[in-house]
Amino acid sequence: MWKLFALLMIPFQVWAWEPTKPVTVIIGFQAGSGNEVGFRVLAAQVQKMYPNFNFVIELKPGADSVIATNALYEARPDGYTISVPSYMGTYVTNDIWQKDLKKWQYNSFTNVMGMGKSPMVIVANPKSSVNTPAELIRLLKDTNRPITFAVGAGAHRMTFEFLMLRAQGNKDLVKYAQYPGPLQAVTAVASDAGFEFGIMPVAIAKPLIDAGRVKVIGISGERKMPQLPTAEPIRVAGQSINVFAAWALMLPPNTPRDIVQWYQDAFTAAIRTPEVQKFYNDNLIFVEPSERTPEGLNRHIEQLRGVWIPFSQQVNLIDK
Repeated sequence: MWKLFALLMIPFQVWAWEPTKPVTVIIGFQAGSGNEVGFRVLAAQVQKMYPNFNFVIELKPGADSVIATNALYEARPDGYTISVPSYMGTYVTNDIWQKDLKKWQYNSFTNVMGMGKSPMVIVANPKSSVNTPAELIRLLKDTNRPITFAVGAGAHRMTFEFLMLRAQGNKDLVKYAQYPGPLQAVTAVASDAGFEFGIMPVAIAKPLIDAGRVKVIGISGERKMPQLPTAEPIRVAGQSINVFAAWALMLPPNTPRDIVQWYQDAFTAAIRTPEVQKFYNDNLIFVEPSERTPEGLNRHIEQLRGVWIPFSQQVNLIDK
């Protein structure tokens, strides 16, 4: 009897789950995506707090992250395989443009929390004569020459489609080219490859903006960012473009609650560290407090779908 009593007196946290071997992190884009860069910064802080394991990142680009998410769907729910998906891609646009390739539903997974958000930025090659959102909007409507945007993910293309719809852009002359990640898209705009404009997270574009290799036309959302004072929020026909690059932490379906709780606690603590706060501030990344829980993230996902799935049907994106 005394042995049973002694066991009952052990603090509850002794029984809590935590990783003791390498954790595989599946990311559905090529190197340099916001998903990867942001995760590495957070993971470094988590591993300082929990040194008995390490994260092993596996990049699985393809089909706007569907290949990676299919792999997570088939993984064991034991806490040793996780993913860092993009909100717009995994929860919205994969249902539009990759619906025949994916093995899962948008709500199949065990969502943990939002990890960070960054406004989308429209950039131009320095040789472009366009410098402001108003000039870009006029060009999209009235152009008499071909124009191509480089994009790297579903959120980027959704920004393009919204811009084209509200600006009444010339669909015969204005096109987009899909790249396997945002870094590759912004690099194409900076080169002489013929891409005058690009859309990607400002956090990824900022190094090339700072180096003068691309120039800012405008950003998504409704607020100016003090770290990028020349970037004006874009309004098209009186509407803001409320599309953001946003990254979540996601586990396989039916992952037990104690594993979810460990990841939520560990990454929330990492976000609060001075190192991560500085990185987020320097790179125009923010976190919505309401999305730091599974319940809050799930509510936001439903809100996203409530806006953008009808939009996709309105402009007939599903059949493109």
